Amino acid sequence: MADQNNKQTHNNHEDLGLDRSAQKGRQRTINPDGSFNLIRTGGNPIGIRNIYYWVISTSWTQYWLSILAYYIIMNVIFACGYFLIGVDQLNGIPETTAAKQWLYCFFFSSQSFTTVGYGGIHPTGIGASVLAVVEAFTGLMTFALATGTLYGRFSKPLSHLKYSDHMIIAPFRQMTGLQFMVANQLKSNLMDVEARVNISWLDKDAYGQPIRKFQQAELEIDKIMMFPTNWVINHPIDSSSILYGKSEEELRQMDLEVFALLKGFDDAFSQTIYSRHSFMSDQLIVGAKFRRPFYYNAQGKMVIDLNKVGEMDRVDLPDGVK
Repeated sequence: MADQNNKQTHNNHEDLGLDRSAQKGRQRTINPDGSFNLIRTGGNPIGIRNIYYWVISTSWTQYWLSILAYYIIMNVIFACGYFLIGVDQLNGIPETTAAKQWLYCFFFSSQSFTTVGYGGIHPTGIGASVLAVVEAFTGLMTFALATGTLYGRFSKPLSHLKYSDHMIIAPFRQMTGLQFMVANQLKSNLMDVEARVNISWLDKDAYGQPIRKFQQAELEIDKIMMFPTNWVINHPIDSSSILYGKSEEELRQMDLEVFALLKGFDDAFSQTIYSRHSFMSDQLIVGAKFRRPFYYNAQGKMVIDLNKVGEMDRVDLPDGVK
C-alpha cells in the first residue's frame, strides 16, 4: 500500500524539468509549433553537431538559401584563386577583359566543383591543376554531405497534429472535464497513440512566496489503438484534480498552463513520433462542448474536416458545478 501511495504521489507531481519560479510577464513555455519558447545564450554554439542540427531542423526556405549561398561563395573563392594563379594556366579562356576572364574562371570553378567538367576550359599549369584537384574533392564531399542532409530532412519523422485553439471545461458524467481536441493532418496512420497531460498553476510556497506547481492530470482515456479521425482528450475534474471546485474567476487567477505530450507510432516511417503543445489561461473556455469534425458522405464513407477541428458550442454546466 505504501508503494502504491508513493507511486501515486510521484505521478501527480511529475517533474517536467521546467522552472517553478513565478515570473511576471511570463510567456508560454511551448510555442504553437511545438518548440520550446526558449533562448539559449553563452556556451559554444559552433560545432559540427550544432551545424548538422541546424541544417536538419531549419525551415525549407532557409535550407535552400543556405545551400545556394554556400555554392555561390565557394565558387567565388575558387574563381578568385584561379584568377590570381593566372588565366594563362587555364586553356580555353579567350583574350578579353579582366572581368570577363574572372567570369570564365567562375564558370570553370562551378564545373569543377560539381565534377561536370565540360572540357571547354581545362587547367594546363601545375598551380591551376592542384587547385582544381582540391576543388573537385571539396565539391564531391560537399554534395555527399548535402545529399545526406536532404535525405535526413525527408526521412525525419514529423508529427503534424492539429490541436484545437482552445481548451474547454465541458459537462462530463454529472461533473466536468478539462478537454481539448487533436487530429492528425497527414494521411499516414498513427497507432498506439498515448497522451500525457500536466497542469501548471501559480501558487504560494510555505513562506508565502509565489511559485509554480505542477500536477499530472489523470485522463479518461490516455491511450488509443488507432487514430483515424480526432481525439478529445479529457481530464475528469474530480476531487483529485487541482481544478476541482474552482470557479471560472479562480481558474483565471491561477495563471494556468496545460502541457500535452503525445506519442504514437507512424506506420509510414515505422518510427515513433512525438508532439508537444500547451494551452494558456486565455485559451480556456468554461461551459462549452466540441462539435464532431467528421461525418459520413452519401457513399457511407467517413470524412473528417480538419477546418472544423476545435469548433464548439456553448453549453451550461451541471447544476451545482462551478
